[in-house]
Parts: sequence; structure tokens; C-alpha cells
Amino acid sequence: MQQNKQHRGGQNRFHRGGGNAHNRKHEGNRFSAKGSASPLSQIGIKGLKNLAGRVNEEYLTLIKSWDKESKIYLEMRDDVIVGTLLDAIKLPLLKAPITVEPSPELTPGDEAAADWLTDAMHNMYRQTWESHTNDMLECLDFGFAVGEIVLEKREDGRLWIKNLDPRGQETLDTNGWGFGTGQERDTALTFNQRDPDSGEVFPIPLTKCVHVAYRGRKGNPQGKSLLRSIYRTWRMTRDLENLEAIGIERDIGGMPVAKLPEGDISDEDETDLRETLKNLRNDDALYLLLPNGVEVEPYGGGSKQYDVSGVIERKQKEMLGRGFAQFLKLGMDNVGTQALVQGSQDFFMFALKSVQTFLLEAWNLQLLPYLFNFNRFAGMSGLPQLVWAEPGKVDFTGIINALNAAVTGKLFTPNDVDEDKVREILDWPELPESERGMPRNVEAPGLPAGFDLKPRTLPPAGPKDIDRLASIERNQRLLNEKLDRLISAGRR
Repeated sequence: MQQNKQHRGGQNRFHRGGGNAHNRKHEGNRFSAKGSASPLSQIGIKGLKNLAGRVNEEYLTLIKSWDKESKIYLEMRDDVIVGTLLDAIKLPLLKAPITVEPSPELTPGDEAAADWLTDAMHNMYRQTWESHTNDMLECLDFGFAVGEIVLEKREDGRLWIKNLDPRGQETLDTNGWGFGTGQERDTALTFNQRDPDSGEVFPIPLTKCVHVAYRGRKGNPQGKSLLRSIYRTWRMTRDLENLEAIGIERDIGGMPVAKLPEGDISDEDETDLRETLKNLRNDDALYLLLPNGVEVEPYGGGSKQYDVSGVIERKQKEMLGRGFAQFLKLGMDNVGTQALVQGSQDFFMFALKSVQTFLLEAWNLQLLPYLFNFNRFAGMSGLPQLVWAEPGKVDFTGIINALNAAVTGKLFTPNDVDEDKVREILDWPELPESERGMPRNVEAPGLPAGFDLKPRTLPPAGPKDIDRLASIERNQRLLNEKLDRLISAGRR
């Protein structure tokens, strides 16, 4: 029996070895076949998990449903700290101007296209570009933002931007997005919007939208909300704040405990007593009437004391730190050095620039190709591009000192274009046309011929010089006396 087991084991091992050899030969053929595949073909997929259009990337059961997740984000936006974090990111971005740059070839068609795009951005119907930018920045709140592009034909025959209408993230249908088939089965093609009143579903093609997915992994059209990573901290903070408020409101030394008298107590009396203890508060109307035989005494909550306010403060800093905005709390706590504040602000500025990149990519790769597909200009060499100025306060002193050092050290020779840029950054008036083309490396004018600045030694003062100085002092004194008499006469 043992020999059979060994034989079977050996035979199985032999066959497995032969099978592995065969498999390795087969794998070699398979890999060589892959190596000969067309470079234009697509073999793999992104791997995005979606079930009948519903993205299934969330691991937390509580917010697996987008309906629940979006409602939580709406609640979180009303929190003081979370709202401060979002405003700290959005307001500097909304303040920074967005301009249009023509294609680098700078043909007349390029310049005309850039001028027309600027007019189109600022002549929408009852909507400003700033309000559209604010709508797109909601990708931070929910993870994604969708704005439907609506055009209208005007008198010049061109299709202008009528509106970039926002589509509420919470209106995403329960069946989710419209995904493609085959190799595009994990690529979103439509935003399925459900009317919250009628329940009607509108499949909106994403090719007709400005769609921003903030940090969408594996091409996730829902992106990932900035609030998702602070959800746990926010929930703990909310619960602790409620606990702290209840503790203050019920400040009677602990939880009330009622001792009932021996014997039966009516259901009505027990219900009234429960309601009385439930509503017991330490306020200006605190009193308690008890039936005969009922005693109420406080029950301590334990010997350990916890600094609930300190824990809440720490959690609030964690939420602000998620957006590199923890410097907002440094001054309040009387802690932190200037270097720490500066370092935190530097990271915060990097974060703002990354948000700008997400939105600029959506505008330049989605909106502009769609718009100029219907509006061509003769001689266009390429599409214009939207440019977003850096957010934050301009360092006037730093810019001027840097330019001064570069020009003085002959590392930089400014021209009209450079001066226009500096004037734009510093918000100075435009360069007058009469001064354009003038040289800027003007040397200091030389001294006239024969003019000598060498120090000379004056001869010592003589008797005549001393008499002249005494005469000047006497005349000055007489003049002062005369002025005093005139002033006195005028007062009388």
C-alpha cells in the first residue's frame, strides 16, 4: 500500500514536471505571439469595477451607494471646519484670473480665435465664467463635476457658448453611468441624470460636457472626493462635539438614576418618570417633583477624565491638514513658528496648482475642441489655450528685487514683452505706445567736460569771512524781530 502511494506520488510528480515543461513551452509561444501583436491594438483593460453602470470601488459598506455617499458629502460641507477647508482652497482659485493665449504660431487666425473665445467666455446667458469655475470646483466636494455645454447661434452666424450648465452630482441615477462595451466597458460615455422630481432619466453624452474627475483612479468617472479621506475624522469629531454638548447640558454630576419604591408602580407613573429623567437639564428652570418613595441620585461616569475639547481640536487640525491648510489653526493656538507657517503655505500653494491642472485639462481637452469644431477661423494653426494665473498674493518686493538683481548683473535684458508681463503681474498701467521700442539698458549720462567731483580742501576763514558771517546773522535776527511785530499787530 505504501509502495502504491509512493508510486502514485512519484508518477504524479513526474507528470506534473512534464506538464510544467509543456506549459513553459506553451507560455513561450504565447509571449512570442504577444510580442508580435500590433502596436495599435489594445490588450488589457483599466480594471474599473462597475456593476450595470454603478461604480463599485468603495470598500466602506455605509457609503457604497452613491445616494448615501452624496448626502454625507452635502452634510459635511456644512461643517465649520470642512467648509473652511473648502473655502480656503476655492476662494484663492476664484480670485486668480483666467486668460486666453493664442496658438504659438500667432497667425491672424490664431489671434482672432483667441479674441473670440475670450468674448464667448464672458458673454454667456445669465452666467459668468467665475460661477462656472465655482461649479467645476465642486469636484473637490463630490469627486467629480459635470457641466453640459449648451451653444446658441448668434447674429454673426457662429455658435457661441450659451451656458455651461452644472449637473448636480447627487442627481446621478441609481443605475450610474453609461459605460461602453468590449474594450471600452470600463470607460464612461454618458452621465445618466435622474430628475429628482419626475424620476425621468436623461443620458447626457460626456462628449457634450465638461467633465472633471478629481483624482479618478482607473479612469473612475466619479473621481475621489477630498472629503472622503476625512470622513472618518469628521464623523468622530461630530460625535464628540455632540457628546460634549450633551455633557454640558446635563451637567448634574453624572447620569441620573431613579430608585423606585417597593411594590408596584403604575405604567403611567413609570412613563412620566422616564420622560422626566430624559428631559432633565441644568438650566434656569431646573427642578424635579418625585412621587412618594422615588429617589434620584447622580451616577458618576467613571474616574477617568478625558479632554474632549483637546481631542476635538486635534481632529480639526487633521481635517485641515488633509488640504495642507493646517496653518489656519497655528495662530489660534499660540503655537508654531513663522518658518512652519511658511512651509505649510508652500505645500498649500502646490495643492492649489494641482487643482488648477485638473480643471485646465478639462477645459483645454474637452471644451475647446468641442467649441472650435463648430467655429473655425481662417488661418488657424491650432487651438487657443486657457491659462490660469497662480493663486495668492503677488510678492511685489520679491519680483522687483529679482528683476533688479538680474538686470544689474547683466543676466537679463528686458524688452517690451517682459515689461508688459511685469506690469500685468503687478497690476500696473499698460506701457505707453510712445515708450515702446526704447532701449532699457540706458547708461547713466556722463559729466560735462572739465567737471571735476574730486574733493577740494577749502582755505581757512579770514577776517573778512568772519565779518560777513556776523553781518548775515545780524540781518537774520532783525528780520525775525520784524516778522514777530507784524504777527502781533495782525492778532490785535
